[in-house]
Amino acid sequence: MFADGVTAWVPGDVGGACFDRGVQVRLSLPAAQRPVDLDADQRRVVTRPAGAGHVLVVGAPGSGKTTTAVETFLARAGGPSPGTHPLSAPALFLAPSRRAADRVREIVGTRLLGSGGSTRGLVRSVASFAYAVVHARATALRQPPPTLVTGPQQDAILAELLAGHAEGLGRDPRWPAAIGPQTRAQDAFRRELRDLLTRAVELGLSPAELSALGRRAGRPEWESAAVVLEEYIDVTVLGESPADRGARYDVAAVVDVATEALRRWRTDLPDLSPPRWGTVVVDDYQDATLATARLLHALADDGAELVLLGDPDAGVQGFRGGSPALVGRAVTDEALGGFGAQREVLGTVWRGTPALREVTRRVTEEVSVVGGARHRTAPHAAQTGASPGPRGRAPQGVETAVLRSAGQEAAHIARRLREEHLHEGTPWSQMVVVVRSTAQVAGLRRMLREAGVPVTQEGARVALREEPAVRPFLTALQAVTGGLDAEAAVSLLCSPLGGMDAVSLRGLRRALRGTAAAELPEGSAPAAVRAATDELLLELLADPVRAEHLPTAHRRGPLRVARVLAAGREAHRRGGGAAEVLWALWDAAGLAEPWRQRALAGGPQGERADADLDALMALFRAAEQLDERQTGAGAAGFVAELLAQDIAADTLAAQAQRTESVAILTPAGTGGGQWEVVVLAGLQEDVWPDLRLRDTLLGAGELAEIAAGRREPGAAVPRGQARRAVLDDELRMLAVAVSRATRRVVATAVLDLDDRPSSFLELLGGDAEQHTVDHVPPALDLRGLVAELRAAIEEDVTAEGPGPAARREAAAALLARLAAEEVPGADPGEWHGLAAPSSTAPLVAPQEPVRVSPSAVETADRCPLRWALQTAGGRREDSLDQSLGNLVHEIAAAHPHGTLEELRAALDARWASLGLGDGWVGRRQRAEAERMVERLAHYLAGVPGEVEVERSFQADVGRARLVGRIDRVERLIDDGEERVRVVDLKTSKNPVSEEEARTNAQLATYQVAVEAGGLDGPATPAGARLVYLGTGSTGPTTRQQVPPREAQDPQWAHDLVARVAETMAGAHFEARLNPGCDHCPVRRSCPLQDEGRRVTQ
Repeated sequence: MFADGVTAWVPGDVGGACFDRGVQVRLSLPAAQRPVDLDADQRRVVTRPAGAGHVLVVGAPGSGKTTTAVETFLARAGGPSPGTHPLSAPALFLAPSRRAADRVREIVGTRLLGSGGSTRGLVRSVASFAYAVVHARATALRQPPPTLVTGPQQDAILAELLAGHAEGLGRDPRWPAAIGPQTRAQDAFRRELRDLLTRAVELGLSPAELSALGRRAGRPEWESAAVVLEEYIDVTVLGESPADRGARYDVAAVVDVATEALRRWRTDLPDLSPPRWGTVVVDDYQDATLATARLLHALADDGAELVLLGDPDAGVQGFRGGSPALVGRAVTDEALGGFGAQREVLGTVWRGTPALREVTRRVTEEVSVVGGARHRTAPHAAQTGASPGPRGRAPQGVETAVLRSAGQEAAHIARRLREEHLHEGTPWSQMVVVVRSTAQVAGLRRMLREAGVPVTQEGARVALREEPAVRPFLTALQAVTGGLDAEAAVSLLCSPLGGMDAVSLRGLRRALRGTAAAELPEGSAPAAVRAATDELLLELLADPVRAEHLPTAHRRGPLRVARVLAAGREAHRRGGGAAEVLWALWDAAGLAEPWRQRALAGGPQGERADADLDALMALFRAAEQLDERQTGAGAAGFVAELLAQDIAADTLAAQAQRTESVAILTPAGTGGGQWEVVVLAGLQEDVWPDLRLRDTLLGAGELAEIAAGRREPGAAVPRGQARRAVLDDELRMLAVAVSRATRRVVATAVLDLDDRPSSFLELLGGDAEQHTVDHVPPALDLRGLVAELRAAIEEDVTAEGPGPAARREAAAALLARLAAEEVPGADPGEWHGLAAPSSTAPLVAPQEPVRVSPSAVETADRCPLRWALQTAGGRREDSLDQSLGNLVHEIAAAHPHGTLEELRAALDARWASLGLGDGWVGRRQRAEAERMVERLAHYLAGVPGEVEVERSFQADVGRARLVGRIDRVERLIDDGEERVRVVDLKTSKNPVSEEEARTNAQLATYQVAVEAGGLDGPATPAGARLVYLGTGSTGPTTRQQVPPREAQDPQWAHDLVARVAETMAGAHFEARLNPGCDHCPVRRSCPLQDEGRRVTQ
């Protein structure tokens, strides 16, 4: 019963909102594994008697190192414990990472189910084991338990220290002149500094030793970094911890702290027996750091026997300080890393196929020899007769493909993955996509999802604050603890907390704007109305009672946000910690059930919900850790800490279990795993391999070389040697990735104008010319099938003969079957271009007036299609230059005869409404605005007469009903007769030519409206002006247009208005090429443009 599963009844609301009341949960235990069959080499290691001395086991990828490690651990774990301390155990298994330790722990557990036994052994990652030792020591000394500093917290601490140095706070590190303030302000510099300090801590260097080494090596930046390291240690170990909280250590430091604790245990705690272990099994020793080696020395010196397993050709943790050279050093008697171990070699490769084994061997032979190479010659079991070899007809071996674009590469990968799943029955979880760096993951992940491949990405993708599900809760926490501004309010309303979209938000703001305008004096500036609208919005979100009185159409979103914030404020008022306030927000949001249902429904929406719930779990975990670590920090401190973190963090919070999906990993993430199919994506030149020299600024790699004795301080290393070391690391990552496959490897690259395949593709057997893929078939799903059938019909429609006709009939019949099943796109009635127009009626009925705006006349005359699409909403959002132009127009309208002083004062009063701040962009725009008002003042000084501003008008001219607003109507007296000059203010820096101004459609329409009595009766035009405030030496640049009746063709303006009115009233809108096409906002919908032709044809 228990081997198959356990049925449990959950009586209450256990686990928060993720369970319904009274849900039956079936807990399935993993199937027990039968005992492992070991080969002779493996058996020799496993049966080696305890006390025979340290042993180093070296093997090629797939030779069974982890299997040997687990069996050795199980064989030793049943013996007597060498100590009485609770941590003591007969066997200890150490893995380089938490993920690897989890895998081994699962294997050990299932093996024990099969044997019915138990073990007192301990399986931990190195960091977890070190923390357990430090925690045990603190407990024995009755000290507060220590805490681990996460990567994001470490990064935030360094950022704060560097910012303090920039402000003159603390001890001046005296950075070299080559590392100036601008360099130190970059995130990249902080990453290099973090890497240098981590290496120094792993090497066991104190700040004084790092500084001394910097002087000897001629690296003054190390001396400066030593000052930062000293402050960092003060902050983490000695500072910012209440009296009831223990010291804080980062992962690099805790290993050495544990080493020191073990060595001093009998001195510091003479009455308590130290923790001891009989055998210490270390898997993937090629990824061990020097700090790990020092820890192993402490264990060995206390009687532990070491079993080290590794492959120096498979190190993938070099970026974390991993040193493959430790593998070879283990058999020596060197002070650091030398254990005098006996070497054993696993001589048979069991994973994969002979073809895959040959490819892996070819890759590893390119790696510089470190600690021996005999294991490289190990044959595959099928070649020695120990295994029958691969069976079945499923694709095997290595396939390479060169594609024409990144999109085609993703389509090819998706096609291969779906073929494997649908044709060969390969589970999604038995396929993996490997990319060189995390920067490549997001785009590939999105494209594979769109192609119907379920994908997951292990580990944190972005900093927690950047997670889409987390951002609104951080904004709400900020609102609860520090207040809310209009931008944050809009963000909350359009987030899952408010549930509004752009359309509903626009309706809400329109309603609030009407209320605000009614309360302001008539004629208030638009900026004042916007400010009053924002104030009303904030008042609504501050009080759920006020939000309840909104009209029904606009009530739901603001009321939801107001209630969420009210719940958070109440929890904060009660003195709740970060976790309590966050829970109040989450509980009031009511998102638990909808997200749970979406997650259970599966599909892309389910994956998104899973990811959102994972992010929220990580957020709650982080809040709980802060409350435990810093009593009194509260929600405000939690928000400040998260906002200061720029890198992603690992988390121990519970996550959704996505068993059937394709993982996208980096080579480091594949270590210890195996899959039937491995896809190597993006084997591009300068990407994989990435041969850029590492840490060239601060020299973390050089520090490690000097500290390990492989290089003399100050000795120059040839550039070729440094590049060789980088290439070796890249080759190791390739070897690990290739060797994870048990049946098939698919390697892809792109060849286009910007990208070309790397040498690694050739190393795998690929050829850019022979393996170029010109056409990728449609996606292997119903959507792809519909596309293929439609293409068959269209391609064969002009072909003659029985073959094409039969193909057309078969395709049509299958499309009809799919249409009957309501497969999207199969019904010809849904095909673009075949359906009849929804209406052929004109926009305006015959004889009805046509509303014509002067600003749209030129667009409608030049390109009727652009006018129609823009009128229907095809407009860009206002740019910064447009916002500045609107501001200048407001000032000009408020001061029709303003002096320079008055205009400058108005600019000062209104400038803040743009929200540009004091940065470079703000200063540049302010200077531009000041020049505009100077030109405006110069122009206004020359027009002393009567002026109307923002003058609205309406006039009927034939079918056209001219409606609009004129910037300035200047009334002039000429020979005793009053005449009207129309002025249009422009803030552009590119005036039209004088010839173009003579026929400017907007000015002409204004003048026609004036003649037709649009200004409260007929008036005599005195011409029109375009006044360009954005250009001109002293005053603005102006362009003139004579009155229509004085033109060579007195009727031209009236004909233009009549022609445009008929165009606007019509049923067909023609696309016309014109000078405005280059910056047209609707190019993508235009049949005359390449990008629009794909949509319209």
